[in-house]
Amino acid sequence: MATERDVGSSLSDTTIVDTDVHIGYGGPVVEATAERMDEPWAGYVDPERTPDRYRYPSPGLPKPLGGRKEFLIEREKNGANTHPDFIREVLMDEIGVDYPICNFLSAVERAWKTERVIAEMRAQNEVLIEHFLEGNDDFYGLANITMRDPDAAVEEIERIGDHDQIVGVFIFTGTKHQKPPGDPQYDPVYRALADHDLTPTYHVTNFVSKAPFLQEYEKMFAWHPLAQSWSIQHTVVSLIAQGVPAKFPELDFVMLEGGVTWIPWAMARLNREHGQWRSEVPYLEKSPEEHLRDQFYFSTQPLEEFNDPKNMFKLLDIIGPESLVFSTDYPHYDFDDPGAIDRFFAEFTDEERDMVFGGNAIDAYGLDI
Repeated sequence: MATERDVGSSLSDTTIVDTDVHIGYGGPVVEATAERMDEPWAGYVDPERTPDRYRYPSPGLPKPLGGRKEFLIEREKNGANTHPDFIREVLMDEIGVDYPICNFLSAVERAWKTERVIAEMRAQNEVLIEHFLEGNDDFYGLANITMRDPDAAVEEIERIGDHDQIVGVFIFTGTKHQKPPGDPQYDPVYRALADHDLTPTYHVTNFVSKAPFLQEYEKMFAWHPLAQSWSIQHTVVSLIAQGVPAKFPELDFVMLEGGVTWIPWAMARLNREHGQWRSEVPYLEKSPEEHLRDQFYFSTQPLEEFNDPKNMFKLLDIIGPESLVFSTDYPHYDFDDPGAIDRFFAEFTDEERDMVFGGNAIDAYGLDI
């Protein structure tokens, strides 16, 4: 049961699961990660030996980005989400989340050396378990894996995949060092995930490197919305086109931070292409729309806004509340708290709203709640 908190009277009795809680990759977390890595890779991460600006190639994003500046300042002052007590105090006690699903959104996939990426992600997973999950039974986690090396990904899934609080894996969509996620070379990864009842979860990151033409836009106002939605569209189309949902019907697929307004377009357009090019995808026994509705979940953050709120309800109704999972993207500047976005779901039934804010995530990740 949810604990009654100041999230608005309409959600006070709702179990809220946040599917996208970022652990701050700085200070003590980076130090703990470096301590778990062998040389020479530890030297790339150790903050005493490697200044932040040299740890990864810079994406060139301005900081701060605006948005809720006062919250950013408070976040930095309190340690940037580098300790579970910070997540509990701010995200859970103040904002009203009952169960955070935590992940490491570091820039490690931008590193050029695959061996280093594997070593750092392995160490991050150990920090996730030891520092954030153990002793916090209401926390869950997504293990980092890199798709650059499918064998290493499978090995990492086998190593920690049976931990009770590891409920899925966190896959970056924007790295230029790997093929699209539906490529058949990744089938062993999906097989391992299915065997361990883990949910593949895809998160937008640095799609500018994957699609260099985005660099031609001079304003973040232009490339940021394109990069986020294209990143997840790229992922969804690849998975559908290569028949991954059909090959692994026991898997669900969660898409984080790609927005939602493009989803009806994807359903309709892929259906049309399926009708025209069915010979290319004989393994799709159902329409693309059916696969998307049956096995895919999309996070609510960032939830786009029309001038007329009624249009958002119409769009969410087309997507279906059964396909949405709540997320905050906490602690980033543009996070969405549950009370703020609940207005978009006001015309849904209580049961449907409960699905969006908690029930769908419980099903998608098999949470023991």
